[in-house]
Amino acid sequence: MTRWYLLHPAVVHFPLALLLVGGAARALSGWRRAPVWLEEASDWLLWLGAATAWLAVLFGHVAEDHAPHVPPAWRVLHDHEELATWTAGWYTALGVAVLWLRRRAWPGRWSKPAITAAWLLGWAGLLRTAQLGGELVFTYGLGVGEAVAGDRPMEDVGSVGQ
Repeated sequence: MTRWYLLHPAVVHFPLALLLVGGAARALSGWRRAPVWLEEASDWLLWLGAATAWLAVLFGHVAEDHAPHVPPAWRVLHDHEELATWTAGWYTALGVAVLWLRRRAWPGRWSKPAITAAWLLGWAGLLRTAQLGGELVFTYGLGVGEAVAGDRPMEDVGSVGQ
């Protein structure tokens, strides 16, 4: 049986990297000496980051349905899942807003600062989602034994890496 849920921990790093670097590029694009391509690059990083965020949410749902469960982690898992969905939605809406503003002949004077502020505000959701995911792995060991053990019995997992 293919364990697709093991892809979630790998996929989540793409939206993290794309959206953190893209937000920094967006913030830097407001400087007078910033290269002209920086704003365009930040837009592409936003769209790719939003798309990969939804991919991470999808694999997260697969992981929730198929990965071994740890009952004490359920509250953290619920918060992680809910915040991940809201964060992916936030960046999707921001991507639509950026696309709409790019098609307007005269974007408003405050549109660029507002987009930058919205992007950086999204970092709060992104980083909190990542922190909750880390808590699931490092505090509760969610998916760790399964990923390490593979097809071996769980009692053999303790000997991995020794």
